[in-house]
Amino acid sequence: MGLIILLDLAAVGWLVAVAYSKGFANALPIAAFLLVIFPVETRIQLPGLFDLTTQRVIVLVLCGLYLAIGRNEGNAEMSEPLPLRFLLFGLVAWMLVSSAESVVPAISFKSTLSQSFDFCTVYFIYARGIRNREVLRMVLGGFVAGVFLCCIFGVIEIYADWKVSSLFPVVLGRFTDLDDLNARGSRVQSTFGHAILFGSALAMAIPMTLYLLSNVSRSKDKVYLWTALALMSLCLYKTNSRGAWIGMLLSLVVLVLLGSDRVRKVIAMVVVLTILVLVARPGIRDSILSLYGATKDPDSLQGESYQWRYVLYHIAFQELARDTGRSLWGYGPESFYYLGLTTEFSLDGVMHTVKVESCDSAVVELMMDTGYVGLLLVAALMGSAAVLGFRRYPSMQERSESAYPTLLAGLAAFIFLMTNVELFGWGQQAYMLWIILAMMMKRPDEELQRIVEVEAESAMAESDGWGTWTIAVRNGVETEWH
Repeated sequence: MGLIILLDLAAVGWLVAVAYSKGFANALPIAAFLLVIFPVETRIQLPGLFDLTTQRVIVLVLCGLYLAIGRNEGNAEMSEPLPLRFLLFGLVAWMLVSSAESVVPAISFKSTLSQSFDFCTVYFIYARGIRNREVLRMVLGGFVAGVFLCCIFGVIEIYADWKVSSLFPVVLGRFTDLDDLNARGSRVQSTFGHAILFGSALAMAIPMTLYLLSNVSRSKDKVYLWTALALMSLCLYKTNSRGAWIGMLLSLVVLVLLGSDRVRKVIAMVVVLTILVLVARPGIRDSILSLYGATKDPDSLQGESYQWRYVLYHIAFQELARDTGRSLWGYGPESFYYLGLTTEFSLDGVMHTVKVESCDSAVVELMMDTGYVGLLLVAALMGSAAVLGFRRYPSMQERSESAYPTLLAGLAAFIFLMTNVELFGWGQQAYMLWIILAMMMKRPDEELQRIVEVEAESAMAESDGWGTWTIAVRNGVETEWH
């Protein structure tokens, strides 16, 4: 408990010091870094209320800093409506409806309030706080630094067999009894709740690292980013997570199709290095091929794990089809594990009636918890962000500096992984998702600069050239117009 309190105080002190000395916007990358690195075990239990995790402490501090200084900083978009606000409010409202009809209403309402505070608040703060491309890059850098630190812990876990989470009290989570160590060996998870979640964060962070690599010139920055990329690749391999591997490859495809030539060159270098590693270390190649072959074998543990995803969809469709109301609003947020579902499942070639104790799909959980309407609202939220980001990309004049392909790549990886793991609405990777959505809603720098120039020209015209005005330009520097 003492260590957790000390870490919370250090995080709060760092955020407050940076915000008041360098501005609220400069605290956002620090918060992104902190939101990623802390495990679920860093929490203080408040009996009868809720768990005060370090992430919630960070969000609370961000709220206070935004109200104190953030909203007063110059921002050309401050007066505009919050992007995606109708879909966001609609999703929260529908979760409340589902909670009212929940089979476990107290747990569902608590989950709804928790997700609304944890993620909607983060989305609002980052959507308002990021004022220009430089701050956006700094936030991406914060994510990369956070995942890099987690990879350092991961390397220690791999080669020293010591987990950083062992420093904190054990927290029973939804993955506690479901780790298949005997099936796939030791799987690195660092500060995350499971190796799959760590792999999900890596699948989103690797495109960010590639983007930053393509936009730096200093040698020390390149050394740092290449080192981070190497450790991320090692840890991604050691997660032994098929979904995370495919999600990372999908994100690279998005970057190749939409990214700049400089990003493509960096990806080409990574591909060449990967081929050299596979040639020099045939054991790595053989282990990947072995896992692929086991996945295709329905009688293997890996094959059964793969097939279980399809079984979950069958269970969800079957259960929701029994009641029209449930098909609309589901059984309530966080209710899946209280339904006592069973199904017929083949184990070692023999059919067994098994209790459904895991939900390896965020899509299935959303269907069961909030019905088809809740699932469609989440799909509309992510789809709208993706479409808007894609529509803005061609209008960017400086394609090499555009971060939108990187954000789209991270979003694509997360959406794919939603079909393979229960990662929506909790965990460090979920904070990454909502901040990515917020960054995708920011307008290009060129548009912000044009607004500033138009406002300045209008003010000069109205004054007939006399007088002095102060306006905020895209770098947050105040410029006087005479």
